[in-house]
Amino acid sequence: MGFRLITQLKGMSVFLVLFPTLLLVMLTGAQRACPKNCRCDGKIVYCESHAFADIPENISGGSQGLSLRFNSIQKLKSNQFAGLNQLIWLYLDHNYISSVDEDA
Repeated sequence: MGFRLITQLKGMSVFLVLFPTLLLVMLTGAQRACPKNCRCDGKIVYCESHAFADIPENISGGSQGLSLRFNSIQKLKSNQFAGLNQLIWLYLDHNYISSVDEDA
């Protein structure tokens, strides 16, 4: 009986060590990576002053703020922001926007 109890306790200690680590990996993996040349702060994405000609890829659908200030964006294309359902604010000032598609 003593050997069985020791084996169970060892299994429990391994679980207690590995479970928080696994949980942390799962939580951080659920967040999308920040787009290249952008800075992400929680649910806010800053893609400023990098001469972007287009909206960067890999912006999380859970983003609530997106700043694309001081870039080279000329056209807002159809459905370009379609996946950003939680977006509350969007800054596009200091670009060269001359055309906006109807479904942009």
